[in-house]
Amino acid sequence: MLLGPMYHLYTQEDKRQALAEAVRVTRPGGYILVAYCMNEPTVIQYVFESNRLREVLEQNMVTPDWHCVSEPKELFELARTEDIAALDAQFPVERVKLAATDGATNYRRELIDAMDDDTFARWMDYHFAICERQDLIGASHHTLDILRKL
Repeated sequence: MLLGPMYHLYTQEDKRQALAEAVRVTRPGGYILVAYCMNEPTVIQYVFESNRLREVLEQNMVTPDWHCVSEPKELFELARTEDIAALDAQFPVERVKLAATDGATNYRRELIDAMDDDTFARWMDYHFAICERQDLIGASHHTLDILRKL
């Protein structure tokens, strides 16, 4: 399980080395779980909602295509779904699932925290119904990549 390292490693080589070690110690047919923090929610909430656009641009913290440039001082390394797929492609693994672990929940935290038990149960039904939709995964704050070693 890599449930933390990928969003605290800042170079492709470090990420590759972490996943390589997980693949090495996993038996053929075994599963590897890899967690990521995603790029787009950070742009939406940190850059725009928190009104930090000028600061982010002045400090060159995003590329022209809005990929966040992370350094250890930022604490988290952010990924896009294509970054995850490119890393996976370097190893003898197949993807079982890439799922949004929180989906829209962090965007609507106050609303969800105020839900009664029945409404919250319905929210969870909704979340589980959409958490694997590829068109929504990149908007989730966190994802879980479930791989099977070949």
